[in-house]
Amino acid sequence: MEKYKPKSDSDELNPSYLFQGIATDLLVAILKGQIDPVELAKKELKNRGLDEDGKWVGFRK
Repeated sequence: MEKYKPKSDSDELNPSYLFQGIATDLLVAILKGQIDPVELAKKELKNRGLDEDGKWVGFRK
């Protein structure tokens, strides 16, 4: 897997700030494997009509 390289120096693209606004309880649940952040990211991309590469594929029914 290739390491993520932000397209700009914007804070919103900086992975160091990814979990900054997340509640501690959610961070603990992620750490314990009770929440799968990868699965949530996949679901969010699908909800936006994007594939796993961030390309527009439209909204599937």
